[in-house]
Amino acid sequence: MPSSANKKITVLPQYTRAELMNHSEALFAVKAEVLVGALHEAAQQTFSIEEAQVRLNQFLKAKVKE
Repeated sequence: MPSSANKKITVLPQYTRAELMNHSEALFAVKAEVLVGALHEAAQQTFSIEEAQVRLNQFLKAKVKE
């Protein structure tokens, strides 16, 4: 039986909000201001590109509160 210790865990590179915002147009095709909104409520200070993309997608799909 294979041991669970043999499983490799992939650790995605983490980037600061500033790093992601500086490259928001190249990475996500949005202006930095949009990314600021998407990451605004997140408690963490660093994100993988995949995490930021998920938050961005959720932000863009959110309904506007009146």
